[in-house]
Amino acid sequence: MNYKKIGFLILLFSFMGCSSAPKKTKEIVYHKPVFKETEQEKIMQKEYLQLGIDKEVLPQPIKSREIVRKKIVNGTKFIEVYDPLEPLNRRIYYFNYYLDKYLLIPAVDAYEYVAPNLVQEGVSNFFTNLEGISTFINSLLQFKGKKATITLARFAINSTFGILGLFDVASALELPKTYEDFGLTMAKYGVGNGAYLVLPALGPSNLRDATGLGIGKLTLAETNPYNSTTGVDINNLGVVGLGGINQRKEQKSFRYYGTGSPFEYEYVRFIYTTYRNTLVSKGRGE
Repeated sequence: MNYKKIGFLILLFSFMGCSSAPKKTKEIVYHKPVFKETEQEKIMQKEYLQLGIDKEVLPQPIKSREIVRKKIVNGTKFIEVYDPLEPLNRRIYYFNYYLDKYLLIPAVDAYEYVAPNLVQEGVSNFFTNLEGISTFINSLLQFKGKKATITLARFAINSTFGILGLFDVASALELPKTYEDFGLTMAKYGVGNGAYLVLPALGPSNLRDATGLGIGKLTLAETNPYNSTTGVDINNLGVVGLGGINQRKEQKSFRYYGTGSPFEYEYVRFIYTTYRNTLVSKGRGE
């Protein structure tokens, strides 16, 4: 009888031990993934775009499996930007990083070191004044008479009294700066953005704006406004090169892979598209 009681107690304790063990295991397995998901959410909440911060993250080679087709960061659906050429665009973005690192940024640094601030300001004014030709033409194409008049007045004043635009006399006379381009003109007449593009050296764009940029460059090259009167040929390789350096200098705060964010490509794509859509809907310099 005693043996039966002892055997019964052994079976009872064995059963209690087996029944308690799975509960402990289930508790561990349950809480572990929940903890990981919470950490991922915290990381996602800290993802913000900070262009121009002074740090550099070495990019890794782009692989097709790294292309995320759908993601939501901070509630923003970055997939809403039409980007069918994303694998190619990412490779060009990657190429631009090294072009910046080994050519463009060193050239800008050397230019800033050699040229006095007054010279740099004059060069910037010169190329900004040239943009007035495109703005004037596109203002006419969009039937913006007031903007076209202001733009023409600015260009005439700066090209004469401002010595080919080296000095911004028009702003001193309180004539506001204006801006239009062929991409905005096409948008005015219903042409959509088209596919998002990353252009070599030039960076973010889209099919419409890239086409407009090409038309604008061709128009300016054909116009060559100072060549016949002063002999200053804006198509000269030296002038073109200086224009490229000046353009990169104006955007020096932005660095490819400079944010440290794994979502930088999506952020830049989204911000560029939003910026251009804002210009289309509200205009600039009105």
